[in-house]
Amino acid sequence: MNSKYFKVLLLFLCFQLVCSQDAVNEYLPQDINETEIYLKRINSNYINKIEGPFSSKIKKVFKDRDEEILKTIKDSSYVFIPEIKEHLDLILANIFASNPEIDTTDFNFFINNSMLPNAACYGDGMFQINIGLFTALESDDELAFVICHEIAHKYLEHSLKNVSNVIATINSKETKKKVRHVKRQRYGQTRAALSVIDGLSIDILEHSKEVEAEADSLGFVFFSKTKYSKSKALSSLNKLKAVDDMLLHHDVKIDSVFNLETYPFKSYWLKEAISIFDTDEKINEFKLSSDTLKTHPEINFRIKKLKTEFNIQDELILGVTTEISEIKKIANAQSIKCSIDLKLLDLAIYQLIEQFQNHKITSDYYYSTMAQVLKSIYQAKEQHHLGKYVPQKNSFSDEKQLNTIRLFLHNLELNETRKLGLAFCEFNKSNMENYELLRTTHEFFESINQ
Repeated sequence: MNSKYFKVLLLFLCFQLVCSQDAVNEYLPQDINETEIYLKRINSNYINKIEGPFSSKIKKVFKDRDEEILKTIKDSSYVFIPEIKEHLDLILANIFASNPEIDTTDFNFFINNSMLPNAACYGDGMFQINIGLFTALESDDELAFVICHEIAHKYLEHSLKNVSNVIATINSKETKKKVRHVKRQRYGQTRAALSVIDGLSIDILEHSKEVEAEADSLGFVFFSKTKYSKSKALSSLNKLKAVDDMLLHHDVKIDSVFNLETYPFKSYWLKEAISIFDTDEKINEFKLSSDTLKTHPEINFRIKKLKTEFNIQDELILGVTTEISEIKKIANAQSIKCSIDLKLLDLAIYQLIEQFQNHKITSDYYYSTMAQVLKSIYQAKEQHHLGKYVPQKNSFSDEKQLNTIRLFLHNLELNETRKLGLAFCEFNKSNMENYELLRTTHEFFESINQ
């Protein structure tokens, strides 16, 4: 959960949703210059303290990384919503007051738009909490433990130690010897090089498991001093473990969602073309491909260690607590909005259906927003731009739900899209308490269907 490796960091940054600007721009801080000054100051203070072997290389890593973070903030990969910040500040205030030994002078927590339920400590005082963490957890207690875990990473200087270890390993005599051996090989250089990389990855993974457990332990010490329920440390880890295997696996039943009274679902909308590339071997575009790159590595190991060390007992989980329920609603809606802003239309449809069927968003929001997505799909098809935003079904991917949505969207003809949009608006307006939310989109589809 700390910012461990450069590849992992880049992978997460590639996953960020870069959203468009509104009249009130929640995607940029009110004073971007102030944020830039803060990041440069804490980065400069941090790297000036770095000494020892390979210090210049280590400093460059942290300098480059913080410059990349500032760029992603300016590119609107972060969200600045007052309600979320105020709620988070209340939790932080309790943690800080309960642990006066922690120097929080330069601490600043930023909310990233990524749907991955994760958090990160960057070592110099900046922390990141993904919007997906608010949607995945169900109480302030669980969120507080994750925050304490990240603070423990900072307290134990894990970010600096990890970067130093990686730089030292890459520049070690043993690694250089292996690289020279690969270069001398006449054949099979690629396979040999991958073997060296795999060996390094295994070493990093084993180190990561112990480091995460160490942060859990100190994090629990911090957490145990707060007002929050101690057993929620375990439930937070269990939820993160479950989410790793559940992303994008909700059965959206697209043929039921768009089976409308005035425009029934057409079976050929889900008809697949035969491909010479069809295979039983699948990949998962949204699930990290190995334990080395998992969002939450070796959680079973960490849970067992935490239980043993502190004799924590599991507690019956009673569901979402009232204090975080409103924040979860905001976070869920924000995650959908950001997908729409970036025109990730297949992902937006998946999120809307999943969140509506699991009672995470209101029916008014669902119907009005889905209608807007259908309008965006029509406009993208009209301009021959759908392929820019929605990839074709990938026969090599095991993301079944996204593949179904992609197949459906690409099989829809332009004429069918406008009819479907109108039928969706007309069928669902009776289900809405506030029809005004749907009215403008309904008028748009009425105008193009005349």
